[in-house]
Amino acid sequence: MVEGSPSYAMRALESIQNQDLYDLQIVVVCRDAAPGARHSLQVAADRDIHIDLIDVEDAKRGACLRAGFDASRGSQIIAMNADEWFAPQALSKMVDIACDTAADIVLPSVSLDRYDAHRERHSRVLDAASIAIEDESSMVTGLPQLILGGLVAQTSGVMYSRPLFEACLSRGKAYRTVEFMAYALSQARFVSGCGDACFHAVAPKLTDAFDPTMYARISDDTRALDELADSLSEADSGGRLKLASQKFYFAGLVACIENLCLSPHGVSSIERSARMRDMLDAPRTRQMVAALKDNHRGLGLLFGPIASAKPARCVMCTHLAAFLNRTGTKTA
Repeated sequence: MVEGSPSYAMRALESIQNQDLYDLQIVVVCRDAAPGARHSLQVAADRDIHIDLIDVEDAKRGACLRAGFDASRGSQIIAMNADEWFAPQALSKMVDIACDTAADIVLPSVSLDRYDAHRERHSRVLDAASIAIEDESSMVTGLPQLILGGLVAQTSGVMYSRPLFEACLSRGKAYRTVEFMAYALSQARFVSGCGDACFHAVAPKLTDAFDPTMYARISDDTRALDELADSLSEADSGGRLKLASQKFYFAGLVACIENLCLSPHGVSSIERSARMRDMLDAPRTRQMVAALKDNHRGLGLLFGPIASAKPARCVMCTHLAAFLNRTGTKTA
């Protein structure tokens, strides 16, 4: 899917063209692309036989992904957006692992990039090293690493076997969601990380604008992780997956509260209080508090106010944590 600045689209495309692989098909799907971006991509496609450029007018979610998959012919599939890119040699390293281990999923390390007002890049790396899942026992050991490390929410840039990717699409799992990755993990025979391969993605911006659907997405994501944990309950005698799922929900809830309180174009104080109360009183939140009350060390300033279900304290601690983060003071 191509959108926005032509420079972003061309950077993404060139990061694939410059990989040291020959047997490669690049499917570029355009929908509502800016004229400059569309022209640049057409020129690139005319010069490179590996590029298939197609246009999609369907506005439905997932239409670009389905169109791209239908046009693809490869045994491994990677999907990405126009504002994402691969570091040099990343693809060949991922292909080597997929061939050596017969992995259905190969996860690269992910650099979540953001740019400050001076256009300096700041990155947070999600490390994919040491990930190897081949049975229920290793799933119980490796899945908490994926959940707590953030990679379970990273579907873009991941290499999937073609049958597995098609199975996820046929089940109607929405791409770029934890539900998609959770289903893929439940069906994969072998999952491997490739710590030496780096994929660059845009870091999420939580406070640019208030997002009224954010809490619903976090709830859906946590439900998908809970279902995966339930399917592995016999192998997970220590409850590690459930605990990781609870911590995932807590991190998502904190992000929702930050979005509600810190967005410059937010909501009124009355609506903010009502939404805060709904999140704090939700059964899922109370279950999380009960599960983490004896294991909340390192969770930060907001656990106490969330546990006591006090909206005003949540607002105060959110602004305090934001101030301490700006000044570089530790909050946990």
